[in-house]
Amino acid sequence: MKQFVFKRTLSGIPTLFGMTLIGFLIIGLTPGDPIEMELRRLGVSFTAEQVEALRVEYGLDKPLIQRYFIWLLDLFRLDLGTSIASGRPVLELFKEHLPITATLSVLAFVSSLALSLVLGTVTAVSQRTSVSTSLYVLTMFLVSVPSFWLALFLLAVFALGLGWFNLLQFGNAQDLILPVITLTLGNAAVMSRLVRERIIAVMSEDYIRLAITKGLSRRAILGRHVFKSILPPLITNWAISFGSLLGGSVIIENIFNLPGLGQLALQAIAERDFAILQAYLLFMGLVFFLANFAADLTNHWLMPQLKEDDHGVR
Repeated sequence: MKQFVFKRTLSGIPTLFGMTLIGFLIIGLTPGDPIEMELRRLGVSFTAEQVEALRVEYGLDKPLIQRYFIWLLDLFRLDLGTSIASGRPVLELFKEHLPITATLSVLAFVSSLALSLVLGTVTAVSQRTSVSTSLYVLTMFLVSVPSFWLALFLLAVFALGLGWFNLLQFGNAQDLILPVITLTLGNAAVMSRLVRERIIAVMSEDYIRLAITKGLSRRAILGRHVFKSILPPLITNWAISFGSLLGGSVIIENIFNLPGLGQLALQAIAERDFAILQAYLLFMGLVFFLANFAADLTNHWLMPQLKEDDHGVR
């Protein structure tokens, strides 16, 4: 197990560094001076000397590659830089906005996990019934509907129409209900398709048919054989889904006006706030790496006979 953890950690480090380098280059090569853009946004008159002084202050006067290595060295000291727009440390901003995003993502992930298992199981074991067909059509509809459309629909009905939720600003935990439902429905629909496909595939195996002929109940077959067989690919898919939830929260947080990392990132894109964008890319890369690492570790623990290259997300 220790060797497995070491290999997985070692293989993930170059990926993280490569991702931060590519992101840094893309952001840095985008046309436009972030200092001038921010000053124009604020409506402040400025001279070329003032712009240059600010570029020196924020380290934007140096070559791009040199700036990357300076950022990398600062990263080891947990210094993510300073926001051009607010003048505050990026780490401080992340600490303020992370709780909302983390709460939203975890609640939506747990809810979608439970719902996908129910939907996938029912549509798989009760094929060609009216209930199964209706649920299958519903999941296909939810898969095809963009999350922002669903978010706007829920806002129109429950916030504008019924007035049950606050539309203008985030006030309390109740305001997370609609965003969680939005992320849950779409994600659960996608995840349930894999659950359904895997259950149908395993149920057609000879050893399952043998268990049926021996008189085992459907619940026993599902619990003892089917779910045990489908668990490894599901765990891997769940890891990817959790990362996707965080990515999807960017739009959802802005629609519901939630002060999370997604809203912070979108504002940073509009303002070309270099430090925040780079920190957000690093955060997303770490989340995907840790989620996939946890999935590989869980699969390795549950089924150690599997070779590690046969099931992990690369």
